[in-house]
Parts: sequence; structure tokens; C-alpha cells
Amino acid sequence: MQRSICTLAALAALSACASTPNEPSVSIRDVDRAFAEAERISRLPITPRDDVPTGSVTYDGQVGANIRGDVNGSILGDMTMRVDFTDNDIDGNVRNINLIDPAGVPDQRLDGSLDIAGFENRGDLDAGAQGDLTLVDADGFEQTSEFNLDLEGAVYNDRGIGDAVYGTVDGSASGDFDVDVDGRFFGTD
Repeated sequence: MQRSICTLAALAALSACASTPNEPSVSIRDVDRAFAEAERISRLPITPRDDVPTGSVTYDGQVGANIRGDVNGSILGDMTMRVDFTDNDIDGNVRNINLIDPAGVPDQRLDGSLDIAGFENRGDLDAGAQGDLTLVDADGFEQTSEFNLDLEGAVYNDRGIGDAVYGTVDGSASGDFDVDVDGRFFGTD
């Protein structure tokens, strides 16, 4: 009888460690739309250096990137990037980050967000995005890694002057899972 109670207690403790992944907050269609929008903005004209906006502009868009390593597939998250063209600084965040499997199917929404900080110089953007992201692995265990990404890009002309941003994302994550990250960011005001 004593052995049964110990076994039940051990099973209860083990099951308390298991987690259920967050439901993805994007669909396959959302993923396709995001990559199409990134491609559209990449073909727009870059804002000439003498025509960049003045003051502060907030761009809303997304970060999409392939990930390779302990986890393979891609990530897609919502981005807010504020560019202060007077003080030449950048801040913002990437949140609502979803893991997409290698077949392009949303798998789970990750816990955590990335903080953006950097510099702007006459329309050239150079920023970093850092933070901890947590996923739930196939065995139901939470895995957390620190993401360190470089965002380099420029200001583009969409419907107006300097009303879009686009650029590359690269970097890595290390911790409970290690991955390399390679993708793009985009946004419009």
C-alpha cells in the first residue's frame, strides 16, 4: 500500500510539470498574407535620405523568420516599431509570436516578447530585438531561450513618403533550445 501511494504521488508531481502549448493566434492564411505583404513592401522605393519623415513615426507590422536548430520551422510575430527621426532612435516590441511548423502550419503561440532598441540614420535602421521566448516541446515541457536578433533595414515610400519600413532579421536563440534565425521585418504607419 505504501508503494502505491508513493507511485501515485510521483505521477501527480510529474503531471504537474507537463504543459499544454498555447493555441496559435494565426492561421495558415495569416502566414501567407504576412509573407505577401513583406514581399510587396520590399519592392517599394526606398525613401530618399533628404525626404525621411521628421518627428516620430510608429510602424505596425510583423517579423517573420525561418528558424533552424533544435526547433525547425519559422516564427511570425506582431511588431510595433517607433522611429524617432529627430533623436535618431528606435524602440518597440515584437509580441504574439507564433511557431510555424516546417509545412507552414501554425503550431503554437510562444510566451514572451522581444524588446526593440536601436538607431536611425537618415532612413537607415539598425536595431536589436531581445527577450526570452517559451515554447512547449513534444513531451509537454516548457523550454525557454533568450533571443538576440539584429534588424537592419530602411524607410520606404508606400502611399506616402516614409510611411513603411522593411529589412532583414538575423540572429540566434540559446537556452533550453538553440536556433538560428533568418528572416524579415516590415511595417506601415
